[in-house]
Order: sequence, then C-alpha cells, then structure tokens
Amino acid sequence: MNDNNLFHSRSFRILAAVCAAMLVLMLFTAGFGGEAPSNLLSFFSTPMQRVGTLVTNNAAVAAREASASKEELLDENARLRRQVAELQSQLVDYYDLKKENAQLYEYLDMKELNPDFELVAASVIGRDPNSFYTFTIDRGTAAGLSVNDPVVTDEGVVGWISSANSISAVVTTILSPDTRLGGSVETGATDKVTGESGVLSTNLPLSDQGLVKLGYLTADTQAKAGDIVVTSGLGGIYPQNLKVGVIESVNHEEYDVSLYALVRPFVDVTEVRDVMVITSFLGQGEAMTAAASDSTSSASSASSASPADAASSDADVSSSGADDSSSDAGGTP
Repeated sequence: MNDNNLFHSRSFRILAAVCAAMLVLMLFTAGFGGEAPSNLLSFFSTPMQRVGTLVTNNAAVAAREASASKEELLDENARLRRQVAELQSQLVDYYDLKKENAQLYEYLDMKELNPDFELVAASVIGRDPNSFYTFTIDRGTAAGLSVNDPVVTDEGVVGWISSANSISAVVTTILSPDTRLGGSVETGATDKVTGESGVLSTNLPLSDQGLVKLGYLTADTQAKAGDIVVTSGLGGIYPQNLKVGVIESVNHEEYDVSLYALVRPFVDVTEVRDVMVITSFLGQGEAMTAAASDSTSSASSASSASPADAASSDADVSSSGADDSSSDAGGTP
C-alpha cells in the first residue's frame, strides 16, 4: 500500500520526467554528435547576449553624460542658446526679405504703368491711438521725401506727406477731416465711367464713416453708385488716374443746385502697413506753384505803391476837407 503511494507521488513524477529528459538528450547527442548541445545552447543564449550588450552600452553612455562637469553643461547650454538666436535672426531676415520682395513687385508694377513716377517704399511705424487721420512712416527727407508728396498703395490713394524730417514723415490720410484732399489746394477727381469731374474733400461726419466727398457735380450729372473715381491731376498734389474709391450715393447740395457723390476709398487707411511715396511725377506741384505765384504777385502789387501815390491821396483828402470848410463858411450869416 505504501509502495503504490510512492509511485503516485508528485516527487516521483518529477524525478521520472527529469530522467526521461536526460535519456532523450543522451540519445540526441549520440545521434548527431557532440556539437548539438552547444548549438542548442547558443540558439537560446545569443539573443540574451545581444540584449545584455545593448544595455551595457547605453549604461556607459548615460554614465558619461552623468559624469559631465557643470562647466561643460553650461557651455553646451550657451552654444544651444546661440544657435537659437541665430535661427531667430535668420527668421527675421526672411520676413524682412519677403516684405521687401512684395514691395518691389508693387513698385515694378506701378513703375511699368507710370514710367515718370519716382517711388520710395515705406512702412508704417506709428499711429495716433486717438485718430486714424494720420500715421508715421519710416522714410524722410534723406530718402528724397518732401511735404505734399502723394502716398499710395497698389490699391489706390492713401494721403500725402504733411511733415517730414530726415528719417521719418507724417502722412495725412484722405480721411483727415476739415481739409481738402491734399491740403490747401483743391484736388480734382473724375468719375471714370462718365468722365465727369469734381473736387474731393471730407469733413468730420464723413471721415467718421470712412467716406470722402466728390463735390461740384452738375445738376444733370450721370454719376451713379458703383462708378469708380480716380484723381484728375487738378491741384498738382496727385498725378492722374490714381484710384480713389467707388461711389456709394449721389446727393443734392443743401444750399445750391449742384450735386455731390459720397465715395468709399479703396484703401483702408486704418489698416495699411506698407505704402509707396511718389516723390516725382510729370506735372507735380504745377497748380500749387501757380497759386503761390499769384499770391506773391498780389502781395508785391500791394507793397509797390509809390510815395507820390500816397501823397496824391493825402492831397485829395486835404482838398476835400478844404471844400467842406469853404462850404461851411459860405453858409454863415
């Protein structure tokens, strides 16, 4: 009874399995030679050796990095910072070149259409936070700019140079209220569809709506909403055929029979960033020069009255006074 329990015990089964495995191994070795166990062992051990080698190498690299000195780490950090700064500078240069390239394309297009134009590209560098009527650009008299030079984009008229120093200039936009479009000299514009001309101006209520006024249209005008308005060249501030805007409505003047058109400018002067200044064109300043000459002539004529004329005038006054005295004496009883 005890012998039967021994053969059925778990320990006996394990021992029998080990003996059987050894027997199979001995038979396998006898049949294939002494290299079989070695090959079998290599089959299982080689992947483990590869994993162990990889782990050892990575551990060595980590150990070297961990053993780096504080000075080495600081040097590496400084080098990386310099690389970042160089890349940022290259990025800034890229965007500058991209903007300059776009400006040059606009310059070439405008120059091809208007070979008499002398153009200077400029960028907006400052705005009055309380007003959209003026802004400052990064070019001045050193770049050839002068007061009253027209300022435009490829979309149309922006305004004119109202003041300038050597490195910057102030642009008064076409929405500046209570001024004619171009300062004290009237600026003419033409309805490109009908060919009718008028004078451009604006005021505070209109500028707040982003509008300018094309005035002095005749009572039988054919101008209508949707017509494109361009500069006519009158006034000498702007050359001919610069785009101004599109007519939104035509209305009657309050105090006469003429009509006027409300014009929406093509250029949003509150958002413009890059502009072209026309420093020279055919006919520039002719009307202003003529107006200045007339003013000078009038002043010269007034100041050139001779002393003889003044004496003659005084004699006339004295003669008139003597006549009055004589008349009074004759009337005395």
